[in-house]
Order: sequence, then structure tokens, then C-alpha cells
Amino acid sequence: PAEFAPSPLFLARKMRTSTPAANRLPSLAAPSIAVLLLAAMPCSNAFLAPGPFASHHGLHLGATAATLRGASVPFSPVLGSPQLPPAAAAPLTRPRPGRGAAAGGGIVQTRMSASAGGRISKRKDALCGLVVALASIPLSIAFANIAGLNPLVGIWSSVVLGLISALYGGRPGLISGSAGVVVVPLAPLIAAHGAAYVAPCMLLVACIEALFSVLKLGRYVDIVSDSVLKGFLNGLGCLLLLSQTSLFTALCGTPLYHAVGVAAFTGAIVKLLPKATSSSPSPLVRDLPSPLIGVAAATLVTRLLSLQVQTLSGAAGAGTFAGGLSVLPHLTLGMAPLSLSTLRVVAPVALSIAMISILETLLAGKVIEDFVSGEGESPAPSDNDRMLGGLSLGTAASALMGGFGGCGLIPQTLLNAQSGGRGIVSSASYALSMALCVVVAAPLIGSIPIASLAGVMITVALSTIQFRPTMHAVKAVAGG
Repeated sequence: PAEFAPSPLFLARKMRTSTPAANRLPSLAAPSIAVLLLAAMPCSNAFLAPGPFASHHGLHLGATAATLRGASVPFSPVLGSPQLPPAAAAPLTRPRPGRGAAAGGGIVQTRMSASAGGRISKRKDALCGLVVALASIPLSIAFANIAGLNPLVGIWSSVVLGLISALYGGRPGLISGSAGVVVVPLAPLIAAHGAAYVAPCMLLVACIEALFSVLKLGRYVDIVSDSVLKGFLNGLGCLLLLSQTSLFTALCGTPLYHAVGVAAFTGAIVKLLPKATSSSPSPLVRDLPSPLIGVAAATLVTRLLSLQVQTLSGAAGAGTFAGGLSVLPHLTLGMAPLSLSTLRVVAPVALSIAMISILETLLAGKVIEDFVSGEGESPAPSDNDRMLGGLSLGTAASALMGGFGGCGLIPQTLLNAQSGGRGIVSSASYALSMALCVVVAAPLIGSIPIASLAGVMITVALSTIQFRPTMHAVKAVAGG
């Protein structure tokens, strides 16, 4: 209900008085924090495929009961009291027995884990990057379609940004690439002024991101409390689930049955295979990511049984998966002149894109850190400001190569983590695998059924939704 949702400005003021990092902010910073909280809402677009959901800008589903309790915002949403009922004082997430209770609860509950012994396996990291690349290709194509650009533009935007962000460092395991939060504001600019304004706009975005990095503003992501992050993940998981299930709504009859069957078959392998391989004495068997096996098995079954399902090449067009050097990106020469008139056109759009992409990138880094802690592992050293620096460099390079940049991607980062990816190798492997997919292995990748990739992402969506913490929060509020 609306009466249970405190205003962003009230949240910001509470955060400033109760969060150590926020105490260093000036008193006039509360309205700015409120604006950033409102800016977080469009981040739910980061994983939407084209369709009726692609135009939604509000993360309404994220305003769940999980936001009623915050570790750093202890107030009653109804009475405004600084105290919560005793039942709400317990942590919303409990560590699972035998999986590192000392580390505390994790944001996403899942049975997929990293390599045995907590060590980062470069082999498994590389395979996990391939899994994320396969799942990201149709989304990159979808985002390019939303912007009205060639599908290859979306793919190469993810490749350039993802590789540079990974090599520059900042957050191991973070996945960066083309995102809906970028193309949704960018689409009206392209429609009104043409694609020539994309490069100047994204270069300005890169400058803003670089400014945030130089001023070391990344540390203020700690203002986002645990309960707010859980509410955000609830909304993201629900919208992700809707975006994937919407792929089946346009089907009927035999194609629908085949698509649902392929998705269910893939999802079952993703969930059940880790239980069968976790006790294997062979490190190679343990390191195989279950999503990769699921997609490969579904593709093979589809070909053997001649199932009526849409493939990647069928959705994107034959030219996207033609392969060869002809699909490589090239330096942009046809951009609009860098003048004051151009700046006036692109500045509002660039500011919007920069604020949202910065916030989602920082949240993606926070999600991966909490996930690893919840698995009983020690998170790798990270640097939020360096992460924003890598985002800035990647965005600028993508713009100069004809792309539209992007940001850190929470769903793909979760997929990488759930598959077992932990280090920088997984992030770099994701970008390189996507490039190899369209240059070298294009015909093979083009034969992958979209329904199998939807099955993988549905499992990610269900793992993203915070069922147990939300129920704890609802019970705490109802009992109080």
C-alpha cells in the first residue's frame, strides 16, 4: 500500500543520520540522495526485451515489504518511530548450514557455488564467461533494436565495454555491457536527431562517469541499505521473469509446447546438474557450469528432434551471424560535430544515462559482493571508484567504435556468480566469448534456441527474488 512507502526524501534524510558514510555528507545532500533513489527505478529496464514491458520506467514491483526494514534506516513506516518490532530486529537473510555461517546471509540464495576449497578456478571462470556471453547475445540484439540500430551495434557495445571494464579492474566477477537503462533514454534522441548524436552523447556520459571516479564518489553506495537492495532485487527479478515469459505469449499450438519444453528442459539441467557433479572427484567435471551444459543439450535435442523453436539467427537476421571479419566494428567517423549546439541537444540525455548507469554499476558490484559473502567465501578486493573509471573508459571506447556503451549488469552478474564465476577472468571471458561467437562460431551460435536461453534466465530471475527475506519482513510488520 502507498501509505507504507516512505518518500525518497524521507529515506535520504534517515540514511544521512543513521549511516556512517552518509554522515560526512553536507546537510543539503538529502535532496540529491533522494534524486539518486528515484533514478534507481528505471534500472529495472536493464534486462527487458522488446515488447510491452520495454517502455516501463518505474520499479514499482521493487517497493515490496522488504523495504520496510533496513539495517541502516531503523524507522517504522507507519508511525515514523525510530524503533522496529523485536521480530524485525533479526537479520532478514540466514546463512545456510555448512555454507559459511560466519559470513552472514547472502542476497541471493542458490545452490550453485564456486570451485572446491573456495579458490578461484580460471578454467571455470572462462567457462562461466561463455555462459554469460550466450545469454547476453539476444539481449544485446534486443537493446540495439530498441534504439533503432543494427543488431551488431548492441553486441559490440557489450564486447568493448565488457572487456575494458574487466581489464581496468575494480570489481572481479562484474559483468558490464549494453543495457536498457542506456537505450531507453537514447532511443528518442536517435529518433529526433539521428544516430550521429549517439557518439557525442556517450562521450559526455563517459566524462561524467570519469568525474565521479576522480572525486571518489563510489563509496557512497553504502548509503543504499540492505533492505532497499532487496526491494530492488525483488522488482528486478519480477520484471526479468516477465520479460522472459513474454517470449512465449506470442506463440500457440505446437511451437508453444516445444518452446516451453525446451525452456523447462534447460532449467531442469541448470538446477539439477550441480547436485550430480558436486561430488565428482574430477575438477573438470565440477568446473563445468550447468547453464552451459543445459544450453548445449537443449540445442542438440532441438536439432535431433527438429523442434519448431526460434533460434538466435532467426530472431536477429542472417547478417548478424554471417561471421568473418566483415562483422568487426570500426572507428566512428560520421558523428555530429562537437559543438555547443550539439552539447545542448545531448546534455540532458547524457546526464540521465550517466546517473542511472553509475548507480546500477555500483549496485551490481554490491550484489556480487553480498552474494559471495553469502556463499561463505571472502569477497575479492574491490574499488568502486576504479570500477567507475573502467566504466568511463569502456563507454568512451564503445562510443568511438560506433556503440552506445552500457553499464554494470545485475542479472548477468548474478548469472556469472551463480554459475561459479568469481574473478576478472570470467568478466574478460564474457566479452571475448561474445566476440568469438559472432566472428568465428557464428553459424553454431546462431542455431541456439532462444527458449533455452530463456530457461536459463528464468532460473536466474527466481533466484533473484528475495522470497525468504520478504516473508520475514511482512511477518515482522504484520506482527508489529
